[in-house]
Amino acid sequence: MKTFELKSGTKVMVDENRIIIERTGGKSAMKGLLTGRTMGQMSIKTSALTGLIFFADYLVICASGLPTPNDFKLSSIAEVKQYPNCIVGKEQELVEIYQYLTGFLK
Repeated sequence: MKTFELKSGTKVMVDENRIIIERTGGKSAMKGLLTGRTMGQMSIKTSALTGLIFFADYLVICASGLPTPNDFKLSSIAEVKQYPNCIVGKEQELVEIYQYLTGFLK
């Protein structure tokens, strides 16, 4: 299992069967309370992965049955960052996760 620990306290763990987004760390949970972002854990089957959207400070994991943005107007970016399948972090942290996850896209 490959683990990515973001400075925000969010952990992303990936193995060949699933992607786990864990937002239970101190900073991540606190940010969740203050900004209305999703907290707790989320598990996504790697076989359900349909795409990735990476832009500056967020990464949206697109998979069957998960919410995806219909458009990317500037007004909707704050909304997109609240999706449970959206990881918010520093660009350098997210680029690593993005590159790793692209290997699962078939």
